[in-house]
Amino acid sequence: MILKENILKAFQFKQRNKGARQIKMTLEGQFHITYNLKRIRRIMKKYNIVCPIRRANPYKKMLKSTQEHSVMPNLLNREFKQDIPYKVLLTDITYLYYGNGQKAYLSTIKVVQRMKC
Repeated sequence: MILKENILKAFQFKQRNKGARQIKMTLEGQFHITYNLKRIRRIMKKYNIVCPIRRANPYKKMLKSTQEHSVMPNLLNREFKQDIPYKVLLTDITYLYYGNGQKAYLSTIKVVQRMKC
């Protein structure tokens, strides 16, 4: 019973319900009591102490549905040197921060062309 009371005290510490890992950290940090994580989970399951599960991120679902950031097939296969000029362009984007947290984008394009001797 003392074990259950200690876990409940840590579970409701600062009026926030916690999961087993946070209960373990709270017990060690605030109450100086050390229990094994498996023991805490076993007691929580026995006495039906359940941590609320956080809601899913809606933006993650939108990102998957729009396919905005999808991976493209590798058509070049690292063969950067081509016979036709401007057939292969290499690019990179860098974020530059300036002023009061403002952000600017710097995009560079490198033209790869084969030198004929």
